[in-house]
Amino acid sequence: MEVNMNEVLRSLPQQGDKKNRILEAARYLFGEKGYENTTMLQIAKAADVAIGTIYEYFENKEVLFFSIAAERYEAFDKELKIHLSGLKSAFSRIRKYIWFYFYFFQKDPVYSELWLLNIRVNKRLNESTVYPWLQQSGAEIIDMLKAGQAEGMIREDVDLYTVRHLILGSLEHVVTRWLLKGKTYDILPYSEKISDLIIEAIRKKPATEER
Repeated sequence: MEVNMNEVLRSLPQQGDKKNRILEAARYLFGEKGYENTTMLQIAKAADVAIGTIYEYFENKEVLFFSIAAERYEAFDKELKIHLSGLKSAFSRIRKYIWFYFYFFQKDPVYSELWLLNIRVNKRLNESTVYPWLQQSGAEIIDMLKAGQAEGMIREDVDLYTVRHLILGSLEHVVTRWLLKGKTYDILPYSEKISDLIIEAIRKKPATEER
């Protein structure tokens, strides 16, 4: 795919430090051309910096590749905390997490493709700078589920790590399918459907409902 460099430049912030321009240019090009088909020279040209400038911030292309995900995961975590603030019950927080995941990835389809179709399946992900953020995100879900058990809302016999797999697996599947289908529909309505299914499966039922 031939990428118009002028289009890339127009998409970048006109002000800001060089590192940010490099990250944004790389994010765009990796998303459009793929990791293997993007060169550091193309990134330098798109960011309007000398190629040597890139190496002042990033050791190599792979480090730059994973740095994009680390930066976006930090943004994800920061914005998620704002959305979760003030929500007390575990189920409210779980519902908001699921909704926010779809919201965050739908509003940034370039990064969605980069993350789910390139970075998420990379064999070296566990060794990268983004992996601690991935672990933190998973830990936050476990904390929500533990809080639900402490509140008496979630069954004590539920394996929390399996529930986390169900949540993240469902979210990644919906967004990946949306990407592969050309991003032609709204994925936010799935948040309520998935939330309802998961909460119904794990909630502690009143004694009158138990058999």
